[in-house]
Amino acid sequence: MGELLYPVGAATREGRVLENASQGDINPADFQIKHKLGWSPTTNGFYILTEVFDDLHFIGRPDPARFWLDDSVEYGLNFKHQSSEDQTFNDGDIVTLQKYKFAYPPLEGEWQFYEPQGNLPWLTSGTRWFDIGITFEGEEFGESTYFYELRIRPIAEMPNSESATEDQAVEGILQEGMIVHWGNMISDTDEGGTEDQKRETQWSTSPSGAAANGTTDVLLSPVDPGIEFVEQQTAVEATSWARVKAQYR
Repeated sequence: MGELLYPVGAATREGRVLENASQGDINPADFQIKHKLGWSPTTNGFYILTEVFDDLHFIGRPDPARFWLDDSVEYGLNFKHQSSEDQTFNDGDIVTLQKYKFAYPPLEGEWQFYEPQGNLPWLTSGTRWFDIGITFEGEEFGESTYFYELRIRPIAEMPNSESATEDQAVEGILQEGMIVHWGNMISDTDEGGTEDQKRETQWSTSPSGAAANGTTDVLLSPVDPGIEFVEQQTAVEATSWARVKAQYR
């Protein structure tokens, strides 16, 4: 489905006011982002590869649960292609926007954060619903490029309840020509602290990308016949991942 090379929205460090940023506004010596998207009718998988170059990869928040204060990535997927106004998040509501958020390496064992409910044992990385593989080149806590490889099996809707069961999750079936909504947000932090202002920047490919709200259209274009998708245990090990990435070289 192509590459998204430049962010177009950012929250400022001083006031967290959403601004539009033109292509090239990131200093490439400080921070660079690249997203690649793909999908498979065979695995019913929505694939995201994100590359993040950072001159200083930082993990050091005082509260492990507040992942957004560290270098982190956030994704959203709304299979039903709904507008923000049509999405609800109250307890007990039927929700359609799922969010997948990661700050890596783990801090006190915490590194993956799912919304709207983050404590469902059947909805974590390594289950049928999503896998993520995270690797890096360079220094783990210094200048480096981190690679986030995510496979999502779409959930069209589920109850917003801490007691929600897996059989209450309705799987959305991806089809050629369909339009779904996705979102992303990448946070860059170069120092520790408890205030949001410690972040250097937050970048998204959508002007409404705060917290990875899924509001950006993605057209599921015809699948390249040269890609052979094979179901594997993890996204990073899957043959499908190698073939998805190979077509962008």
